[in-house]
Amino acid sequence: MSSRRTGARRRPEFGRDDREISTRLVTLNTDDGRVWDGMLLRPRFGAPERRRLLVIVVHGSVGNYLSGVPRRLAFDLAHQGFSVMPINTRLANYGPFFGGGLFHKTVLDLRAALEVARNNGFSRVALLGYSMGSTVCTNFLAEVQPPEVVGLCTVAHPESLPESLRMRWLRFGASPTYEEVVEIARPIVAENPDDPPNDRIFTVTRANGPLSTPENAEIWTYATWWSSRGPESPHAESRKRIGLVKVPIGIFQAGNDHLILPGEGYELASIANAAGNRDVSLDMLAEADHVFTGCADELAMMTGDWLGHLA
Repeated sequence: MSSRRTGARRRPEFGRDDREISTRLVTLNTDDGRVWDGMLLRPRFGAPERRRLLVIVVHGSVGNYLSGVPRRLAFDLAHQGFSVMPINTRLANYGPFFGGGLFHKTVLDLRAALEVARNNGFSRVALLGYSMGSTVCTNFLAEVQPPEVVGLCTVAHPESLPESLRMRWLRFGASPTYEEVVEIARPIVAENPDDPPNDRIFTVTRANGPLSTPENAEIWTYATWWSSRGPESPHAESRKRIGLVKVPIGIFQAGNDHLILPGEGYELASIANAAGNRDVSLDMLAEADHVFTGCADELAMMTGDWLGHLA
């Protein structure tokens, strides 16, 4: 396991001259009949080995393939010469709000993304997940070891989605409490966790802050909550899954992250290393917050450097 912090480098030309990048909308068709969106970005120039590597980018909570950190990283990495494909999954946007966003089913979404990669001539793929997307990618590689995936890059990677949410709700005095939701959800999902007949939407006040205001509330269904934040959701806990990942791993954390504790990246790297993965690196941007405000350029260069070793 290695840990390093790199200094400032040349700024990427994000948004300044995208004529150097070919962009095309793509669709992901999953084995359970779902259809998701994505975008394939292919540099017109640059090192052939970088263009032959496809970086699949997976969004965070209530995110999508064209917003926030995933969007910025996708274009920045394409400007660095990589082929990139940011994608939606069933957790994109409001999927967890209305019952379709079941975390354990995202394996089907990434299988569909790899099928798109193969159909577009890519035989070497790196998975890059942001926040919750880091957990999605880690779980996928713990369950599936496709030969074309040659690396896993994670950004703002939580050890455990259930534990992160439980601690946040406790800190802000959420209502209902984590334990109260468990008590209600368990019998609802017991018979059929994928499609419980009595599933319904619920809201939690003070989930993201100490005030009972709309912006601090969260919305779930009991099935989607149980799948990604419940106490019996091992696929949503990277600390239980990352030891099964056999490809090189690069972990990039924010030092001023209000959602993830400073030691979580180190713990994940240590678990992977202890499980026998000798190609694990950890980088920390000390000043960065969870969305890398003011540090996006440096994050892009750091992740690009790491991906360059896979090309």
